[in-house]
Parts: sequence; structure tokens; C-alpha cells
Amino acid sequence: MAKKAGCGGSFDGLCCRMVIETKRVFDGCASTDNNVTLNLVTEESIPAGSDFVSARVASSEFSSYSIGDGDGVCNSVFGEIVTTFAVTYNDAGVLRTVAAIQREQVSVRLKLPNGGLIPYTIEVQMAMNIGAGAIIGANAVSVTGCKVRIIKVTAPVDILIPTYGYCKYPPCTGGACPGFTADIFPQLDSDDA
Repeated sequence: MAKKAGCGGSFDGLCCRMVIETKRVFDGCASTDNNVTLNLVTEESIPAGSDFVSARVASSEFSSYSIGDGDGVCNSVFGEIVTTFAVTYNDAGVLRTVAAIQREQVSVRLKLPNGGLIPYTIEVQMAMNIGAGAIIGANAVSVTGCKVRIIKVTAPVDILIPTYGYCKYPPCTGGACPGFTADIFPQLDSDDA
């Protein structure tokens, strides 16, 4: 006979309900630009005669944004994406890395949670596959490649989920065990619920 559902019982294997605080994505959009050239401004001067080696995206931030009127479903979001790149260059045989910034004004339409009653954040993730680059000034670098950008609206939420209880881990061993992958997470016994 099955026990009553709840933290002390079991009903079809379920033994508890748990609230998890997590980040929910309410809306988002993605864009891809092939073979785009960006001019970056470095935070430190690059010595004359240095050669470009590589660059990569270090971080992106959607800053100074404002929300415009919506059509009942989506709102206009205007703002600036500030992307920091880590640029590596060769200065007389010594590799050095400097931070470089690229700023871009954007306007997108996004669905916001509950008309703005829930505290939300607008985030951006950017990646760029850089195929070529050049130092074009003491504080300027040019990079060319494929750019992928995702803008999303997120908010912290509490989610109620049914659970089967806590994980039951096997004892640690000092060496490799044959067939260990099948036994890492053994089935929970109904008596443990």
C-alpha cells in the first residue's frame, strides 16, 4: 500500500516537494553577422611595431537600456552592448594581452514579465570566431570574423517541483571499479523514501 504523498511518505515514488530558486528566461533573440569587422579601443597603448596575435570575447554587458512602449505583447528595448575583448599581441618577441572595448547601439523587441512587476534583467551573450585582426593604432585594433549575439530577458523565480528525495551516492573507492558507470546513482529503495 502506497504511503500518502509528502516529505514523510511515498506516492508512486514521489516523496517530497521542493522549491528551487533559479533564473528564468522570459524572452530572447539571437543574431548572427558573418564576416563582420569591428574596431576595438584598447584600454592601454600598444607599442609601435607590435603584431596582432589573437583576440577573444571576454565579456558582454547590456547597459544604459531603456524600455519603450509596447503593443501589448512586446516592448521596444533600446540600449548599448559593451563587449570586452582580450587582445594578444607580440611586442618584440614577448606576448602581451590587453583589454579592448567595442560599443554598439541596439534596438530589439522583447516580451517582458508581467508588465514590469517582476524585477528582471536584460542580458547579452556574445561570441565571435575571429579569423583575422590587425593593430591599426596605439589604442585601436580591428578584428574580422563571425559574430553571434543573444539578448534575453531573465528574472529570478521560485519553482515548485516534485522530487524523489535526496541523491543516494555510492561509497568512495580507492580505485577503478568495473562497470562503475551503471552503479554511480543506484535506484532509491522504496524503504528509503
